[in-house]
Amino acid sequence: MPFINWKSICLMGSFLCAVSQTPSFAADAPARDRAALVNGAAITAAEFHTELNRLERQRGTGKNSPDPSEMARLKKEALESLITREILYQEALREGIKVPGAAVDAELNGLKKQFATGSEFTATLTSMGLSEASVRAQVEKGMAARRLIDEKFGKKVKVSDAEVGYYYEDHQDEFKVPVGKPATFTPLSEVREKIRLKIKQDRVDRELNPYLKRLREQAKVEIMLDEEGE
Repeated sequence: MPFINWKSICLMGSFLCAVSQTPSFAADAPARDRAALVNGAAITAAEFHTELNRLERQRGTGKNSPDPSEMARLKKEALESLITREILYQEALREGIKVPGAAVDAELNGLKKQFATGSEFTATLTSMGLSEASVRAQVEKGMAARRLIDEKFGKKVKVSDAEVGYYYEDHQDEFKVPVGKPATFTPLSEVREKIRLKIKQDRVDRELNPYLKRLREQAKVEIMLDEEGE
């Protein structure tokens, strides 16, 4: 299983980023209804295409990319991200982790604010073969997965001020200000929490990825896309 950044799996705030530019496709096309089954739960083709479009925009690639191997890699990454998110969601349910409806509503309302009006939001979803209910479900899954990871790994990781200081000294090039001579650096006080979060994520990643690999091996996953990701 490839290395997967847990934030890309769990942070659903980017789920609809720039969806107004996502190509539409027939929502009722039978061959495209499902991208995969995870322990019997369906990942829809609409969800797959939305995730793929997000990755394309994030990486600066797209359908005009001249490199078919890059597109194949992105398609695999998009599908694996959704599969992992579903596996984590199912594991969260198994462990009794639930996300309050009010918290899900707040997250969904944040997504809606990316659009000028509610009707624009609804129309965009319709053009993509998505419904507000399906998006809400994905938001809930992302939040539940995030809570599971935090409970199992995040809360156990403590990063001391000394460790932050060591990182700052050992990675000076990351904080170099690109103007002025002699070289100047962003003060530690301004990047302390950013460094702390990076160290924490690195530690969580090291523990999380073997955990994800084990869950993936135990899950029953059926890929329903063809080799072209269609």
